[in-house]
Amino acid sequence: MRRAWALVALVGAGLAVLTLLAAAAADQLDGHPAARVVLVLANAGSVWAGQAVLAGWLVRRAPAAALAGPAVGLLSLVTYYVLGALTGLTPWSGLADNLGWLVAAALAGVPLGLVGALARRRDDLGVLARLVVPAGAVLEPLVRGWLGDGVLGGGVLGVAGLVLIAAGLVGGAIVVRRGIVTSR
Repeated sequence: MRRAWALVALVGAGLAVLTLLAAAAADQLDGHPAARVVLVLANAGSVWAGQAVLAGWLVRRAPAAALAGPAVGLLSLVTYYVLGALTGLTPWSGLADNLGWLVAAALAGVPLGLVGALARRRDDLGVLARLVVPAGAVLEPLVRGWLGDGVLGGGVLGVAGLVLIAAGLVGGAIVVRRGIVTSR
């Protein structure tokens, strides 16, 4: 169980560092479109929600998953803003200015962590739980209007949206394929 919690901490810190590096790259490259696409992807809600699902999956059992989901989100946010402040990429007031994200991570992390624990099941409920993150990746750009007028009309957001949609479709196809195979 200690190893699982260490992996949860690594996931949380890793996403924070990845997001901070993406922000630094976008800043250093004067907002180069490719760097901005990576930044949008690193900040995507489906990615941050996915880490809570992964945390629940890592710790396996429902009570631990209900703690791991919010813990990984809170760890990511605190790590992001503290490292950002230390490097000058974010203001020291970043945590205080973004309390809403901390509350969202704490609240949404509980059910997302539980989804992760359910994803370990080998039945239809497990398959549905494993489809949550791919579905989120497909739906996020559509719901948030990232594709703009036409598929590529959204510019940076459109490209990031297409990447998320493609990743979600591939991930969903893999889940469905494996779900069908294991249910035989």
